[in-house]
Amino acid sequence: MKNVILIKFGGSIITDKSVPYKARPVVIRKLAQELKKIKDVSIVLSHGVGSFAHTSAKEFGGKKGYKSKWGIAKVANDVMNINKIVMDILLEEGLPAISLRPMSMMMISEGKLKKEMFEIVEEVISQDLIPVIYGDVIWDKKWKSTIYSGETTLNKIGLYLSQKGYKINKIIQVGETNGVYDDRGKTIPEINKRNWKSIEKYVFNSKRTDVTGAMKHKIENALSIAGKGIQTWITNGILPNELGYALQGKNIHSTIIK
Repeated sequence: MKNVILIKFGGSIITDKSVPYKARPVVIRKLAQELKKIKDVSIVLSHGVGSFAHTSAKEFGGKKGYKSKWGIAKVANDVMNINKIVMDILLEEGLPAISLRPMSMMMISEGKLKKEMFEIVEEVISQDLIPVIYGDVIWDKKWKSTIYSGETTLNKIGLYLSQKGYKINKIIQVGETNGVYDDRGKTIPEINKRNWKSIEKYVFNSKRTDVTGAMKHKIENALSIAGKGIQTWITNGILPNELGYALQGKNIHSTIIK
């Protein structure tokens, strides 16, 4: 049985979300260097699109189609631009990374996955390469197009691989916080289906921050696969060696969703 760790570099950490189309190459390189610390485990890497595709998607739409043909083409191209930056750095650091476009592997209807070609991901893993996917425009039979976040696609790949007999060690969501914070600004060590409703009520319905929507989405995605025995760790990629420690199973500043 092949062991696999799924990793997502959040758009908030690899780009400056306050500046359109601005990547953080120094941070991306740091994370790439920490990836090299893991041995004898296959990696599937996903990344967000941050201030690249989000900037154009806000202007042209995206969740249920686009305002224009040019708009969808613009968003799709912005996605490739941030992926190219990430891929260049991964390769410069000596990581055998292969970019796989989610748009070419899935067909959706009303936001629901209907067809997939994740066998491609499995084949890349079998050749000891690192498949890299990302948030992308996806074709939708009803809406014409939609957007799947990097973690949504990553979770679906994780479920596919687990059904094929792979052992999914964990999913690591790399952001710029020490996991999920409670209403006192302290890290919540564990979130599960039993305590989620109370956490959602006192943290995510507050007016504390403007990024709770993105974090809430991550948690709900993680809870959806927790029943399959796949844990998700939300950790801080800014801290030195934090991703490397998580890859090695060491204690880190994080929230574990299970």
